[in-house]
Amino acid sequence: MITTLTLNPCIDRTVTVDGFTYGGTNHVENFRCDVSGKGINVSIALNNIGEATRCLGFNYMDGGSLLTDFLNEEKISNDFLNVSGQLRTNIKIFDRKASVMSELNESGNFVNGDCIADLVKKVEEYLPETSLLVLDGSVPPGVSKDIYKILTDKAREYGVKTVIDAYGELLLEGIKASPYLIKPNKDELEEAFGEKIQSKEDAIRVARKIIAQGVTMVCVSMGKGGAMLITEDKAYFCAGAEIEVKGVQGAGDSLVAGMCYAIVHGLSCAEMLRYGVAVAHGSLTLEGTQMCTLESFQKMLPLIHTEEI
Repeated sequence: MITTLTLNPCIDRTVTVDGFTYGGTNHVENFRCDVSGKGINVSIALNNIGEATRCLGFNYMDGGSLLTDFLNEEKISNDFLNVSGQLRTNIKIFDRKASVMSELNESGNFVNGDCIADLVKKVEEYLPETSLLVLDGSVPPGVSKDIYKILTDKAREYGVKTVIDAYGELLLEGIKASPYLIKPNKDELEEAFGEKIQSKEDAIRVARKIIAQGVTMVCVSMGKGGAMLITEDKAYFCAGAEIEVKGVQGAGDSLVAGMCYAIVHGLSCAEMLRYGVAVAHGSLTLEGTQMCTLESFQKMLPLIHTEEI
């Protein structure tokens, strides 16, 4: 069972415009609302392609039923810790003409220390039946930046590998606990380590510095520039395929989902990257924060190829 953790769940309200005008009037072509949160997105994608998964994390008493009702309807196992406050709403403006997303993300409600301690206990309860733990996304106010480090250390006690997809201090603290895989995008990697990444060689160089700290492998997503998976002595690149992009949010989470699927099925590093990019492409063909379906994954997989560099 792949367990995902989402500490800052949300509803994504996506509006699509054909050419966004800053400071002007924009006519909305269509809109949709989706249950979201990075770990939740990973679980939805995994469930869609047939992998058992469970969602843990915080949920809010005001509006939180939208989240649990959706997951229950999709038959995705979940056990959230309910806290006071309102489920946040994020506004996503997708410019179809430029294939660019602008985001207005709420920070979330304050969570007190007692709830954080209870959350750590809840995660520990599920570790004996967890094959892979995914720690994903931002945290609400009140949650310390070392929470992913704490949970990665706890997972190691149970022999559970950990995947971290985060940025800033969350990522830097998490790395100290030597997770199995991290997946920053190019901008997040540059920001966290203060190094400009202008080539594949730059990405490999920075990733190897991280690996020297105890991380087993690093995946760097580069948007239209493709994605890379780097280990201590190997590096793989995937340019992706030409597709019609209808929505970009959730693509990184889908990349994580595909790689997690490959990890628990014992596939090679090259296949890990290939599966991740295929699932990401499946999500890119869908509007809003919709995750890759089994049909779109099966359609994309033959189109995706990786190369060792």
